[in-house]
Amino acid sequence: MKIGIGIDTGGTCTDAVVYDFERRKIAAFSKTGTTKDDLSRGIGRALDKLPRELVESAEAIALSTTLATNACVENKGGRARLVMFGIDQGTVRRVGADYGLNRDDALCYVESRTKPTGVVVQAPDWDKFRRLLDDKLKECDAVGLVEMFARKSGGTLEKRAREMIESETPIPVVCAHELFSENNIMKRGASALLNAQLITVIAGFLDAVKKALSDRGIKAPFVIVRSDGSLMSERFTSTRPVETLLCGPVASVMGAMELTDERNCVIVDMGGTTTDIAFVRDGVPQRVKSGVRIGGWNTFVKGLFVDTFGLGGDSGIVIADGDAVIGEERVMPLCMAAHRFPGLLTLLEKEEDLLEYAASPQKDIYLGIKDISLLGRYNENEKIAAAALLDCPQSLRALSGRLGDIVLKSHLERLIREGIIMRCGLTPTDIMHIRGDFARYSARASELGVGIMARRLKTSPRELCEKIYDEVKKKLYYNIVRVLIEDAYPDMREKGLSEQTRELIYRSYEQAKNGGGSYLSCLFSTPATLVGVGAPTHIFLKDVGRFLGTKVVISEYSKVANALGAIVAKVFAAVTIEVVYDQAQNKYVVYGGGERLVFKKLDDAKAEAERMADAKAREEAVRRGSKRDVSVAVETRESAADTDFGRVYIGYKVTATATGALDLSPLAG
Repeated sequence: MKIGIGIDTGGTCTDAVVYDFERRKIAAFSKTGTTKDDLSRGIGRALDKLPRELVESAEAIALSTTLATNACVENKGGRARLVMFGIDQGTVRRVGADYGLNRDDALCYVESRTKPTGVVVQAPDWDKFRRLLDDKLKECDAVGLVEMFARKSGGTLEKRAREMIESETPIPVVCAHELFSENNIMKRGASALLNAQLITVIAGFLDAVKKALSDRGIKAPFVIVRSDGSLMSERFTSTRPVETLLCGPVASVMGAMELTDERNCVIVDMGGTTTDIAFVRDGVPQRVKSGVRIGGWNTFVKGLFVDTFGLGGDSGIVIADGDAVIGEERVMPLCMAAHRFPGLLTLLEKEEDLLEYAASPQKDIYLGIKDISLLGRYNENEKIAAAALLDCPQSLRALSGRLGDIVLKSHLERLIREGIIMRCGLTPTDIMHIRGDFARYSARASELGVGIMARRLKTSPRELCEKIYDEVKKKLYYNIVRVLIEDAYPDMREKGLSEQTRELIYRSYEQAKNGGGSYLSCLFSTPATLVGVGAPTHIFLKDVGRFLGTKVVISEYSKVANALGAIVAKVFAAVTIEVVYDQAQNKYVVYGGGERLVFKKLDDAKAEAERMADAKAREEAVRRGSKRDVSVAVETRESAADTDFGRVYIGYKVTATATGALDLSPLAG
C-alpha cells in the first residue's frame, strides 16, 4: 500500500488526510484549529490525530495553505520594497493602483533607459543605488527588482542590483524577470513585490511544517501545491511564494474533483477567512488566461480560475448604517478567543452590564499574536502596545487606560497589516455556536457578543442570529451569480457589474427566498451542480442551491478537501522561448528564461529556441519536485505578415511543457 499525507493550513483550521494511492481512497483524516502564534503546533496536532502506523509509512507529504491568499485579501505580509528601473514615477501613480502598486512607501525608482530591443543605453547610477540600499532597503524583509524590457535584455540590471544587495545583506532578493517573462512592467513589478511580501509568510509556514515533522521523526519529503494545480518543491516555494497565491483554493478544487463524479459544476469553498468559487466543465477545471487577480493585486501568476472574496466563518460582523453587516476583515471569533483566554468573558460581561447602546471603535477588542520586543524595525510605541496585548485581549479604551495615553486604531494599522495583532469580534462562527451548528469553543462568549450588538441595533439576539445567517446566504448567492454572469459575459468581468445589476441580483435573492414576485419574477438559475467544500459550507449552501434551482453535492470528506487535493496533485512546468528579428542588426534574437542570444541564421535561432525550451522545462520540473525522468511536449508557432514592403518576419514561439512523477526521495527539492 502506497501512502501519502495531505496537509492544509488555513486561516482557521488545519486539516490532514492519509491517502491510499493504490485504492484512491482516504484512509484517515483529522481536523484541528490553526495556531497562528506557532503554526507547527496546529500541524503537529493534525498529524497526531492520524493513525501512527499510517503516518510512519507515508512516502510523501503534500501541503496546501491559504496563508498567501488570506494575506492578499487582508493586505498583510512582510515588509518589502520594489525597486523599479527605467520607469517614470508619474506613470506608476496613474496606473499602478490597477495592479496593486498603490503604496508609495513600498516603491523606489532608479533612473535608467533600455531600448525595446533589450539594449541598455543609460545605465543606472550605481553609487546612488548603493545609498538607496543603505537608506531604505536594508530594513526590509525582502526586496523586489524590476526593469523595463527585461525579457529582451535578460534582466541585466536586476541581476547587477541583486549582486550588490546580496554582497552586503542576507535579505532575500526577487528578480521579476526570473518570476515571469511576459511584457508589462506594472504586472511584472506587482508580481515581484507581492512575492517579496509573501516570503516571510510562507517561510514561517515551511519552518512550521519542518518542525512538526522533525519532532515526530517523520522523514518523508514534502511538496507544495502551486496555483495551477501542479506541485513544487520546498526549495522552489521558499523563493517563489507568489506561486502559492491560490494554493489553498486550487487544492480544494482538486480535492472536490476527486470526491465527486460531477463533470459540470461550480465548486464553492467556504473557509474561515474567504470563500472561493471555481468552475469545472467536462471534467476539466477552468484556467485563468492572463494571470491571477486577487485582493487588488493583478499578477502574472498562472493558475486555475478561482474567484476569491472575503466571506468565512471568521469574517467580522460590524454595524454600518444602523445595520449588522459581514465585513471582509478576518477577526478572531469571540468564542475562540474566550476559550483560549477566559479573561475575555469578564471583559464582555462588564461591557454587557454597562447597557450602552452606542458603538465605538474604542470598544473594539484586540489581541497580540507575536512578540516583537526584539525586532528593531518597530517603534517603541508599537512595541509597548503589542506587548500589552500579547495573550491579553482588551479593548482600545482599556489599552489606552493601561498605557496612560489614547490609542487609536490608526496607531495599530501596521501591526494589524503585518499580523502582529488582530481584532477579536463577533463572527458567523459565533452564531454557529449559539444555534448549535458548531460547538468547539465558548458559546457563552458568543451569547454575550450577540447580546451587546443586538442591544445596540435595538433587536433581539434571536433576530440578529437569523439576520447574520441570512446575510451569509445572500453574500454566497450574490457572488455565485456574479461569477456566473462574468463568465457568460467576459466584458462585464473586465468592467465590473453595474450598480443596477448588483441591485437586481440582491432583489432576485429576496424573490427566490420568498417565492417570487407578484407580477414579475427575476430569478437566476444554473444547470451546474454546486459542490460544497469547507467546514461551514453545508450550513448555508443547500438553501442557496435551492434558490438557484440546482443540485447541491457535499461529501462527508468535503471539510478536508483541501488536504486531499494537495496529495492528489501532479508535477508539471511550462517554459516559452521566442525568436524575433532585429532589423537594426539584421539578426535573430532568442530570448526567454532569463537568456538573450543572437544568431545570424533563422534556422540556427529556431533550433536553439527548441533546445532551450526543452532543457529549461525539464530543469523547472525537477526544481518543483519531479523526478528527472520527465516527458516533454513541445508546441511551436511561427508568424509573418504581408506589408507594402514585402513579407515581414514576426517571430517564432516554442512552448515546452514537462510532466513528471513526484520524486519521493528524501533528498528531492
